[in-house]
Amino acid sequence: MDYKYIIWDWNGTLLDDVSASLASVNDMLDARNMMPLDLGRYRDCIGVPIEKFYRRVFDLEKEDYREILRQYNEGYLYHLKNCTLAKGSESLLKRFAASGCRQVIVSSSNNEQLIANVEKYGVMEYFDEILGAKDYLATSKIDRARNYLGSHEPGRALVIGDLEHDAEVAKELGTDCILLSSGHEKLSRLLRSGAAVCESMYEIEKTVFGE
Repeated sequence: MDYKYIIWDWNGTLLDDVSASLASVNDMLDARNMMPLDLGRYRDCIGVPIEKFYRRVFDLEKEDYREILRQYNEGYLYHLKNCTLAKGSESLLKRFAASGCRQVIVSSSNNEQLIANVEKYGVMEYFDEILGAKDYLATSKIDRARNYLGSHEPGRALVIGDLEHDAEVAKELGTDCILLSSGHEKLSRLLRSGAAVCESMYEIEKTVFGE
């Protein structure tokens, strides 16, 4: 295991929050007398930037997109109280730290909210930096990841996430990538990315450490 940097995604990767996102979206659909999404349809619609998702689910020609984002985030934070870290997350964070890796979160989530959640779940100590977005638009995180690596000495890096976009980040950076299939995006799209795909943090640990 010769990685120097671990670039983590947060939502759907370290944080098992798919249920909160789906519940918030379905609350919004219910308020509009629209049919709810099941998990399969949700995973089929998700994408980066997140506007792709909302265009597939809502009529943005008739909706205020900023209001859609506000309603989603309000519902997400409400349902988040029922969510936990993904099983095995803290164990893997500890193992990477013990191996001398520098760990960073690069997320499409709003940075202020992201920091609050990382603190809430008690894992802030494992990260050099928390690099979220300035807004709630959930757009590409490639530049933030590139800037992070560019500001540190060279070393082998690994991107761990749950979206096809995480594989795109890794490709742009020239790094390895592992995608978690229990997150927000459907398995077929993850497999199509060409990245390694694991079902759990325990499988990621075995893959990285060769056990």
